[in-house]
Amino acid sequence: MTPSGLCIIGSGYSAAALLLHLEARGAKMDGVTVIGPQALGTGQAFGCVNDDFRLNVRAELMQVWPDDPGHFANWAATNIAGDREADTDVGAFYRRRDFASYIASEIRARPALASLPHIKASAVNISASGDGWDIELDDGSTTGASRIVLATGNPPPVWPFREQIADTPSLVRVPWLGDWPENIDGGARIVVIGSGLTALDAIHTLRHRQHHGGITLVAPDGMLPPVQTGWRDADALEWPQDVRASGFLKFMRDTVGDIPWEDTEWQRRFESLRYHISAAWQRLDAADQGRLMRRFGWLWSLARFRAGPQAFGSAQMLLDTGQLDIVTDMVTGITTTSGGVHDVGLATGARLSADAVINCSGAGRDPLITRILDNGTAARHQTVSHRPAMTSELALIRADGTPHGNMFGIGPMTSHVAGDVLGSASIARQARGLAARLVQ
Repeated sequence: MTPSGLCIIGSGYSAAALLLHLEARGAKMDGVTVIGPQALGTGQAFGCVNDDFRLNVRAELMQVWPDDPGHFANWAATNIAGDREADTDVGAFYRRRDFASYIASEIRARPALASLPHIKASAVNISASGDGWDIELDDGSTTGASRIVLATGNPPPVWPFREQIADTPSLVRVPWLGDWPENIDGGARIVVIGSGLTALDAIHTLRHRQHHGGITLVAPDGMLPPVQTGWRDADALEWPQDVRASGFLKFMRDTVGDIPWEDTEWQRRFESLRYHISAAWQRLDAADQGRLMRRFGWLWSLARFRAGPQAFGSAQMLLDTGQLDIVTDMVTGITTTSGGVHDVGLATGARLSADAVINCSGAGRDPLITRILDNGTAARHQTVSHRPAMTSELALIRADGTPHGNMFGIGPMTSHVAGDVLGSASIARQARGLAARLVQ
């Protein structure tokens, strides 16, 4: 295969956003190749087959074009019909697969993108080759590129304990596709590991399917995310220039005040912080970033990733009826009896019996990133050792401390360096900036 000028590794939202902004910048697309197993723009976040898996923000906050924030909402109003559950008192929360359809329509509207070479495989290794790169694929083939952008997104989850177990229809390690409920009996006793948005998606789809068995949710903090409110008019706040971890946290606390986080005003103030939080995060040294993540990361995730009204409502309904129980603990392992019952061990020594276990504990580690760190292609980050060291301009750093001029990253894989880049709007802004640098 002829080496490409630019290879984007990944086929999810981050890759699609970068391509759209490259095309908008007038980049020549005839030397661009995409590598990724899924349809461009779907990825782990939006490649769902389950209609109960919904976006957790209202339509106007799903943004590919920062200068046209209502673009998806306007498209959805015209192109999505018959979804009565989408509309809520605080806005329209469409299905995840609807956003994938929107991205697909944006790509189809641009012939240079619609005809891009797309290798439907996963990259498993990258090695230097002259001034460029050799890329090994999981089908045994190899391709090359002069420049690479890693847009691998969130890697598939692993079980949140040391000894991994085999996937079965009743042991769901990767729940994001949403195809697992049809394999679970309506009266099954279910253990859900984790309490974030994916856990609420799982609970919502179980309620919609009139599941009548008991559901136990196990999470270290025992807390569900708050529900989205109807906040508006969050003005961008300017962060202080020179603060340490304690000052960073104090600025956040002083901004949100003592208002309960369920309140609309609390979320409005919190959203004001988010506009420039990535730049503020990058001004912290690695040690302070590490301190904040250890002490505050879990609470930031709860406040940052609020639940859509539909999923939150389902969880509250099942809590009220007693069908859903929340256990504050950690799962340490799962064994399965000859009769197919799963014995779920907890850190406190307690045990739960389940007919099915749904792993909603979060993403695992990216095997490609792990490989290039292990072989020295990229240096490890000082405090997040399973992630690559990167510059503020998203270039990966070599083992000798100098930046690669032809290997970049975008999206969730950069969050340890770039800050809050997990939502569509923040990734779109990142894509716009990286596209400008690549065109230059």
